[in-house]
Amino acid sequence: MRNIAVCGNQVTPSIINNDLIETIDMEGIKVNFGLIHTNDLEFDRNAPENEFMVLIKTKAFSCNYRDKHFILKAATKAPEKSFYVIGSEFVGEVIDIGSKVTELEIGDRVIGDGCYPHVKAEGIRPGLPTNNGSKEYQKFHQTKLIKVPPEMPDEVAAAFQIGGQTSYSMIRKLNIAPGENILVTAAKSNTSLFAINALKKYDVNVYALTTSMQFADELKQMGVKELIQIDPQKDSILENESVAAIVKQIGGFDCVIDPLFDIYLGKVIKAIAIEGRYITCGLYNQYSHLTNQDFYYHGSSMGEILSYALIKNIQIIGNCIGYTHDLRQAINDYQQGELNVIIDSIFDTKEIKDFFEQTYNVKHRFGKVVYKYN
Repeated sequence: MRNIAVCGNQVTPSIINNDLIETIDMEGIKVNFGLIHTNDLEFDRNAPENEFMVLIKTKAFSCNYRDKHFILKAATKAPEKSFYVIGSEFVGEVIDIGSKVTELEIGDRVIGDGCYPHVKAEGIRPGLPTNNGSKEYQKFHQTKLIKVPPEMPDEVAAAFQIGGQTSYSMIRKLNIAPGENILVTAAKSNTSLFAINALKKYDVNVYALTTSMQFADELKQMGVKELIQIDPQKDSILENESVAAIVKQIGGFDCVIDPLFDIYLGKVIKAIAIEGRYITCGLYNQYSHLTNQDFYYHGSSMGEILSYALIKNIQIIGNCIGYTHDLRQAINDYQQGELNVIIDSIFDTKEIKDFFEQTYNVKHRFGKVVYKYN
């Protein structure tokens, strides 16, 4: 079976096609990516250990920001003769099912269900089903998969689970009311694009922050009332005249959706309204210890952040992925035409280098980048 992997410099030639190993620079680190061939996955549907298991054939996959940490760790720490299969999200076709599987059938198209923190079956870990989503054949417990409708093409399905489940979980936790003013940071990040699109069905005013006005027209067409370019070196977004004017007019943002708390929490806290809500699902500084590149924080200190939150009765909420019903709601909204998923580009089997360059190095990417097996 095929896998897309980070490869050490001495990976055994017998398992790799030398025509399909390419090197790119990521954060100053040389990373080898290759198409690795491994033994097919055996699956006995009548075996006791496979009673509730599902065998799928991966049709497409995509990578997220979290994968960058795994990639750079493998490139800098793994043995030279090893390889690490990558991919957080995938879409696959059910090839076989265990004898007690009831939720899926052969021929169904499925994506992962990262339900967290609850578990839906004994002995099954919560969270993402895999960090190795590019494996061509994979075996999962039936509770770790969810069926996608025929209206959803493979390229969308392969880019859907994390963004859909996470953004819908965050919006649920915020208990958004009609007429509220919502600020979305890092507007062009994948999570923020999902959130902006998901907010369209709410009667709210959406503001967004960006460090570049590229794709401003596209973001406004998605429903952003005002896109504001900020200086990432400033300690507060209130140092921006446009933001300060908006905050003065509306009295502060009722809600903030932020995918990168170590970039934005300290910058936005004083722009949040009394009894406002701030929610975050991730951090930026995940790999500086691997690249030896310093990370510089700009913003209020933790003491200032908590003091202001106390005085203003601001809720600071953490979010990791979401529930199954968040993912189901996102899928249903897509099926009903209420959720648009932005796809930047699609690459096939021989375009490994281009796929990773576009995913991580190209500045003008807008939306998810997908790799499809052909």
